[in-house]
Amino acid sequence: MVLAAWVSLGFFLVALVGSGVLLGIRGLGAWRRFKRFTGAMTEGVDGVLRTAGAAEEHAQSLTEKTERLTKALAHLQVSLATLSKLRAALDEAQGTILFARGAVPRK
Repeated sequence: MVLAAWVSLGFFLVALVGSGVLLGIRGLGAWRRFKRFTGAMTEGVDGVLRTAGAAEEHAQSLTEKTERLTKALAHLQVSLATLSKLRAALDEAQGTILFARGAVPRK
């Protein structure tokens, strides 16, 4: 009977130590996977933040360029209006010159 108790106690201790070792190994593996995962997440978040920063810079640049384009278009409209007036004046002057040429006798 004493031998059966010692065998049972030995089996219990081996099972207890074995399960503790297995738990430790699995816990260590889980901790390493967790650290790899958080490292990858940190890199991913940093990449997203860098991309968002670049997108914000592009949007700001686009806004500035749009404002410059709007100003240039307004200046172009003014220039086209001036050109139209100058053309009208030139047409009027040419008409007067052609009329005067027609009044001068030729040989």
